[in-house]
Amino acid sequence: MPYQLVPYTKYSIPFIFKVLKARYINGLSIYKVQEYIDSFSEGEIITIDSDQLINFKQLIDTAISKILANNNHREYKKLFEYTGCELLEHFINIAENFICYKIDPCIRGPSSLGLDYYLTSGGYINNAYFLFGTPYQFIGLTI
Repeated sequence: MPYQLVPYTKYSIPFIFKVLKARYINGLSIYKVQEYIDSFSEGEIITIDSDQLINFKQLIDTAISKILANNNHREYKKLFEYTGCELLEHFINIAENFICYKIDPCIRGPSSLGLDYYLTSGGYINNAYFLFGTPYQFIGLTI
């Protein structure tokens, strides 16, 4: 996914989804989440603390709110049936299995959901809002 579509974040959207799934869906402790991250970080030191987990969850909660406000896709309508961790789990499932066919070649996964949302909202021509994060020029504006 182009970095411009995930403004001002140190971590990739797929990484954030992996961490949230490990913590909130699989129920791993923060210590176990850190071990999980270490297992695929290829020698790079990545530390995640409870504040970062809260920030990740807030980012995804905001994305869920945006999706629910623009619920013109049948997959999204299913999200209205859930709350709390069930809502997070189903959103993660939708995002991990999402395929964006609006570009060639198509892409899949959470990043494709963000790209699809951006393109569906008009892209740069309409100054569309991003699903995951808010660019600096939009901070302070209401969505």
